[in-house]
Amino acid sequence: MDRCVILYDIRAESAVHKVSMLNKSSCVSWNPIEPLNVVVANDDSNCYTYDIRKMELPTMIHKDHISAVMSVAFSASGREIVSGSFDRTIRIFPFNKGYSREVYHG
Repeated sequence: MDRCVILYDIRAESAVHKVSMLNKSSCVSWNPIEPLNVVVANDDSNCYTYDIRKMELPTMIHKDHISAVMSVAFSASGREIVSGSFDRTIRIFPFNKGYSREVYHG
């Protein structure tokens, strides 16, 4: 409800990082190859990639959706991100690019 993404250290039972977003986030996905990177799907029609060592600013903003992004996941190689949105599209983004490489309409 407070539009925050919080990373917890389970061993220490405390919050490690807290990021306040302008809109609600609906999904988080970890990079399976580079586990320091996490991508967050947001209601502002973007996906945000963060390096968990420096969560003050996103390392990449993935744009192109025109409605809230509800789902996001990494490929098995960790080089691509797939996202699904209320705009009835599925988009494939290269991990290090801000714009989608492919789009599928539903």
